[in-house]
Amino acid sequence: MFENAPNSSLEMVIDETPLVSAMLEYSWNIFLLSLVISVLAALLVFLSLHWLLVRPMGRLSANMIAFRKSPEDISVGIKPSGRQDEIGVAERELEIMQTRLRFALKQKEHLAALGVAVSKISHDLRNILSTSHIVSDGLAQVDDPRVQKVVPRLVASINRAIDLCTETLKYGKAGEREPEREIFFLSPLIQEVWTAIELPAEAEIAFENLVTDDFTIFADREQFYRVLLNLCRNAVEALKVDGIVLLSAKKEGGRSFLTISDNGPGIPVRAQEHMFEPFTGSVRSGGTGLGLSIAKELVVAHGGVIHVEKTDETGTTFIIRLPD
Repeated sequence: MFENAPNSSLEMVIDETPLVSAMLEYSWNIFLLSLVISVLAALLVFLSLHWLLVRPMGRLSANMIAFRKSPEDISVGIKPSGRQDEIGVAERELEIMQTRLRFALKQKEHLAALGVAVSKISHDLRNILSTSHIVSDGLAQVDDPRVQKVVPRLVASINRAIDLCTETLKYGKAGEREPEREIFFLSPLIQEVWTAIELPAEAEIAFENLVTDDFTIFADREQFYRVLLNLCRNAVEALKVDGIVLLSAKKEGGRSFLTISDNGPGIPVRAQEHMFEPFTGSVRSGGTGLGLSIAKELVVAHGGVIHVEKTDETGTTFIIRLPD
């Protein structure tokens, strides 16, 4: 009778205490569950990062430290785990680097031992050759035509052998002394260098010193003498019997630029790549390549640069740049 009445109403009275208690209990359970899930997730993330990143990186760093302390010890080399990710790539590259570096160190050790032996041999051989040189000078006084024909070649061969021993001993030193820089006129030094070069008897090699008398550089005079001597001697050997060697200099931007050029046949392509490397950069047969190597070492010690500006069938030009 009351269901369709338009103005009917229904009132319900419920005790809310149990509902509030149930909602609080449900909230607490959700909180605990969320906390447990968060802790488990954080633990899994920590273990994953530790296993996948921290542990391998620690292994890499520990291996690098051990290798630094004893690079010759094969037992400290890393063994790649076979992983295909970035860590695996780092492990493989580190193994390759350690292997190559260990080989290079062993090679350097052998070369150092060989260098000591060569230095000792060169020292004794130079003394023996000096005695032979004195004997050959005595032979030059003999009137026999056959002796006079052989003696010049004998003397030249002995001189080349003495020069080789001397240059080898110079290069075999632990290092050049520090340059004792001073300001000096360059033109007289160039004249001294050219006077010291022994030209072949049949040679028609011209020399042009275009450096002005008042041109000065700031360098070690003795060391720079050796630089110019090596470069000019190489130019003369490239020309062989005829040609011209030209030296010029200028100042620009607080630097001194010295040019040494010749009109020889140029440096062969096979020798250009290792031009300044000892025992590998020689152009002529029987050469050692020590001249350019020593010249570059001395120029670099002055804070300068030496390079080939051009080399072709028209000649070769070296440029030396020194700070003032």
